[in-house]
Amino acid sequence: MQLARAFKRPVPVLALGGACALTLSTTPAAANSGWWYSDYRASKGYFTANGDKTTACDIRSDGYKALVQILTVNNSLLYRVADDLNNGKCTSKNASYFNLQEGATYKIEVCVVKTGGRPLDCSTPRAFTA
Repeated sequence: MQLARAFKRPVPVLALGGACALTLSTTPAAANSGWWYSDYRASKGYFTANGDKTTACDIRSDGYKALVQILTVNNSLLYRVADDLNNGKCTSKNASYFNLQEGATYKIEVCVVKTGGRPLDCSTPRAFTA
């Protein structure tokens, strides 16, 4: 009968639900990019704000290596991390190599590349907060 009691008092229940929704919508965005894939899912990359760690993973044996590019919001290249091992492990670089400004917005782009070639099959750049 608890359900019937809630229907008798819908205003407090609705107010509580609205307060929860407001709280959830004002929570800051996660400070990482999440896994992001190149076109054709041949490589993947990730950025974690804790330690400014950028990870590239070559996930297909196709003669290409994974390339993760970190860009400004205006799509200017800041740095790249490549993984050409294709051994089930990934290659990561942290803040000792690249220290992004905390709270600033950047973009991550994941591509494949052959040695000496230009990046191919790049994902659409995805914004994230460092």
